[in-house]
Amino acid sequence: MNLTSQNKQLSKTKHLIVFLIITFFISSCMSLKPGSSKSGKKYYQTFYVGDKGNQYFIKPMEFENKKLKNELFMDFTIRYKDDINTTTTLNYSAKIEDIIREVDSLVISNSIHSVKQTQNDLLFNAREDDKFESRFSTEIILKELKLIFNDPNWKVELYANSKKYSFTPKRKTSKKIITLYNNVFVLFE
Repeated sequence: MNLTSQNKQLSKTKHLIVFLIITFFISSCMSLKPGSSKSGKKYYQTFYVGDKGNQYFIKPMEFENKKLKNELFMDFTIRYKDDINTTTTLNYSAKIEDIIREVDSLVISNSIHSVKQTQNDLLFNAREDDKFESRFSTEIILKELKLIFNDPNWKVELYANSKKYSFTPKRKTSKKIITLYNNVFVLFE
């Protein structure tokens, strides 16, 4: 081998080593999140509220009555520091063929527990295509809500207008309930 050929080979080796070092440093600086992560952060938000602990906002969950094509959406606001007997706010919207001005009761049940709320405050009514959206707010004791989230097979019944409107969770909502229980509700004692 002549000197020129050796210099070219040495130059290629240097470039390869520099490239590998740069690639190593770039890849070590990147944060890689595993694809199987089940933190559930897309389902809720957490806020620190000082001496009151943390506030958790559980994003809307979808329920349906496939036969009647009715929908119900629920979201929860929880403030927790160290008392599981604190109240949580449940806001829900029913999208059905009837306008609802007053709710007699809202019942959320699963195989473990049942919660019945008779104090439901109307927030608003709105027309949405061929349905009405009626939005209400109520409060649930966190301890009871934790029991409800412990089993994803919910049945939601809304009693209003002398009728019973029944809803079950959509498939993705059932998965969401499991994830929320494992990542949020396990924190509450």
